[in-house]
Order: sequence, then C-alpha cells, then structure tokens
Amino acid sequence: MTPLSVVIADDEPLARRLVKHLLAGVVDARVTAECSSGDELASTLARGGVDVLLLDVRMPGRDVFDVVAERARLAPGEMPAVVFTTAYERYAVRAFELNAADYLVKPLTAPRFTDAMSRARQRVADRSAAADAIGRVARDLGSRPTRLLVPDRGRMVPIEVDAVDWIQAEGDYARIHAAGRSYLVARGITDLENRLDPNRFVRIHRSAIVNADRIVEVRPEGGSRYSVRLSDGTRLVVSRGHADQVRRWRL
Repeated sequence: MTPLSVVIADDEPLARRLVKHLLAGVVDARVTAECSSGDELASTLARGGVDVLLLDVRMPGRDVFDVVAERARLAPGEMPAVVFTTAYERYAVRAFELNAADYLVKPLTAPRFTDAMSRARQRVADRSAAADAIGRVARDLGSRPTRLLVPDRGRMVPIEVDAVDWIQAEGDYARIHAAGRSYLVARGITDLENRLDPNRFVRIHRSAIVNADRIVEVRPEGGSRYSVRLSDGTRLVVSRGHADQVRRWRL
C-alpha cells in the first residue's frame, strides 16, 4: 500500500511525541509535518499532499475549525481525512458524533488509535466526503457556528443560532433561551459571546447577551441606564458599561 502522508497538529510537544510513537506501529504511515498552531496548520494544508490530519481541537493562533473548513471549501478534492483529538468534552464529542467525524479522546490508546487510522485510510479514498464532514463540524464548533448543541432530556441536540432569543449567565454555566424554551449548557457566557457574531448578539450586561434581531424596544431608565424589551416580552436591564452597545436600537 502507498504510505499515508500524516500531519500531526498539536501545540503540546509531549502529545506530538506520543502520536509519533503510536504511528510507528502503523506500517503504511509516515509523518510529513508537525504543527503547533492554527497558523502553521493553514500553511501546511495549503501546500497540499496531506492524506491524514491528526488534529488537536485547541491550539493557539487561528481557530483550527475555521482553518480546515476553509481548506474544505477551497480544495475539497485535496481534503485529508481528519481525526480530531481532544481532552474529553461532551459538547465537542457529541458534535463529532452528530457529523460522523472521527475523534480520539486523550489520553490516546494504541488500539483506538489503530482503528482510527484504519478508518482514515478508507476515507482518503473519498476526499469530497471528508470535506463535507469538516464543513458540518465547523458549523457546530467553529468560531462562528450556525448551530449550538444543548442538553435536552438526557441527550445533546442542535438548535439553530437564529433561534436563540437571549443568553443568561448562571455561574460557570449559561442558559440559552430559544423559541419559548431554555437550556442550561456547560459553557460560560463569555465563551459563547466570543463564538457568536458580535453584529448579531449583543452583551448588554455581565450576565446577559441578546439577539439584536429580537430587540423591539430600548427604554431609558435614567442617567445612562437603559432596559430592552425582546419580541418574546422579556425585559432586561442594560448595565452602564454596556449602554453604548444598545443605543443604536433605541426606538
């Protein structure tokens, strides 16, 4: 068999060494590059010739999901089979499962790694399918997702970002209000703020983000304070520090 060209992308040197050690047991694979940031990954993929990408989901630099999604869009016929590696995070793992993407949970084990490489070899034969899977993963986990995963009756399900009315901080968690329901997610409100489009989702308070499309009224409350009313009837106070964010919606 033709040896697989493998790229290891992980910002931890020890993790890269472990992957190389595991790859030594795969006779039809050779490491052609290592990356420790999203920027290095972008340059490596642009050169082409990659069959399999072993990708840690959290690295410095460019968002890795944006990098691989861009490559999948620009050159689907050259998209490598991607095996995501991650410390266990239910949110990310469920996204991979929903989108039929392969993943390995750290710490890596030899049997699971071997299985993943076998599946990767099969996927190399259909690079367009690999590109399609990457696009689906990116819309759940990329820097500007179109869906959010929320817990519902003991399972994780996707909801469209467009359906979100507002988001409320609850300690280290956040409660997402959407279409008359609410979902408590194990993600902080600042993490969600960083991932959502700032032109559409506005932080009005340290404990609240609103979907700008849902704002139907901005009311002055004296001094530099305001309140907003959303289309579902919810009224929220705007903190003084965030007043500038909502003045443009004052009716």
